[in-house]
Amino acid sequence: MDVITDQAQDEYWRRARYRENDDPVALAYATPKIRHIAQVVDLNQARILDVGCGNGVFTSLFSEFSPHVVGLDYSDHMVRRNPCGKVLRGQAEDLPFGTNSFDVAFVANVLHHTLDPQRVVDELARVARGYVVIVEPNRLNPVMFLFSLLIREERGGLRSSKGFLEKLLLSCGLQVLRCSAMGMISQNNTPAWTVPMLRVFDREIWCGEYLIAIAKQPELRRSTQ
Repeated sequence: MDVITDQAQDEYWRRARYRENDDPVALAYATPKIRHIAQVVDLNQARILDVGCGNGVFTSLFSEFSPHVVGLDYSDHMVRRNPCGKVLRGQAEDLPFGTNSFDVAFVANVLHHTLDPQRVVDELARVARGYVVIVEPNRLNPVMFLFSLLIREERGGLRSSKGFLEKLLLSCGLQVLRCSAMGMISQNNTPAWTVPMLRVFDREIWCGEYLIAIAKQPELRRSTQ
């Protein structure tokens, strides 16, 4: 699989054209996913880590549930664009937090950009005393498959499947509660005029653009803080 280096990925994010986190299309992309997660995970007052937070579309929505949200991203460019409270620069493969530091560890659209996705999920499982949540492209979606095929920096999306995510989570001892595809709206590539029509797909559907995997620790671990 042709997944490129962290430095090259950082250059990619510097060039990328991203809608701001309060853009109506960005919110139409992220809000249904947060609602889907909230059906399974109690986000109220939770300590939440948003890994690969980018410019903050998920960070800001999590902050509506809890003031205890921390964002982390490898790209200093994206960190500077994130207006949310506590945002750090760091690597997903080596999270700068103690074991059991968060109730929920969340990562969106990061694994297909990394050389070692299992290490990232292992780190999420280490810092989460409760839940690990992953959002990744669905390679069964024709648009996502073509996008991953054509854009070198997105090439890791070709391995992104329900079985792949479940295996990553199970390998670090987590219990998978839900793993499904949903949605046809992306943050940056969906034309604004199509959003009202695409909202009908804000539900579980096998060919949805994104996979959402929710897993939890077999037993809720005691916080070390």
